[in-house]
Amino acid sequence: MQVLQTLIGLLVPSFIVALGLTQGLAWHLEDLGRGARQPAFKRGLLVSLVAVPVLSVVVARALLPVQPVAAGVIALMAFCPGLPMSLKLISQQKGNLPLALALSVTLSLIAIVMLPLSLTLLGQLFPVAIQPPPYRVLLARVILPFLVPFALGVGLQKLSPAWARRLLKPVKLFFNVALVVVVLLLIVAGLPLLKNLHFWGFVAMLVVTLGSAAMGHLAGRPRPQDSTALAISAVFGNPAFAFCLGGSTYPMKTLLGIMGLYLVVRTLALLPYQIWNQRHLKSERGGGTSLPPGRRAHA
Repeated sequence: MQVLQTLIGLLVPSFIVALGLTQGLAWHLEDLGRGARQPAFKRGLLVSLVAVPVLSVVVARALLPVQPVAAGVIALMAFCPGLPMSLKLISQQKGNLPLALALSVTLSLIAIVMLPLSLTLLGQLFPVAIQPPPYRVLLARVILPFLVPFALGVGLQKLSPAWARRLLKPVKLFFNVALVVVVLLLIVAGLPLLKNLHFWGFVAMLVVTLGSAAMGHLAGRPRPQDSTALAISAVFGNPAFAFCLGGSTYPMKTLLGIMGLYLVVRTLALLPYQIWNQRHLKSERGGGTSLPPGRRAHA
């Protein structure tokens, strides 16, 4: 067990660095501008920054009898939006990639800036599970490890787009593989706690996942590709931020195992939506904007 904890401790901090570098290397002002100018962009921000966090708090704190630790995880994950992994799924689902890219980068930047305020609010709502770390710890473990690589990635993208494209693929591969490994390790390491997770914790995870997808899908109407992009972006928050926050203080380390489980649960819970959405898109006409072929390959 000690070996697992050590490995998790080594991999989790690398998420923030890889995430910041990935977002910076994928920075294309033209594509971001095209996505941000679309009407669905503002609605996507509203869903991810307001509707999903409110839904998670209502479900976990007021609507269902969820255990404090599970409730804290559900809320914390909702307050950490902007996962670049969602871009691949959105592409597979024929969603609006420029819109999704603009949302991913914008939400990550807003989330990192708003972390101190978000954690203060969550600490008041879920005092048993969430104890915000001091700002200096937050700055050293989360904020700077994201913003510095992000700035370096943007700089490299401007100076040498060719090298940025070459570097983007291995960085994204590391992020994706390390994320899967850490999720599995967290579930194994957190088995003693997970065995005590009540039925209502799983129900809350399902309700928040499907409710987030439904709100995003409705907000993207009338264009089916916009609905796809907003639904998936609303569901897949940013575990990189959440994992680093979970490992920042001793009381919050108890959240890590449930975080890993929640990632698996919401991934599986979204499968019915993906199947339905693929059938729905085939029956609809019209659509969102596509990235140029050269950029679609590495977006």
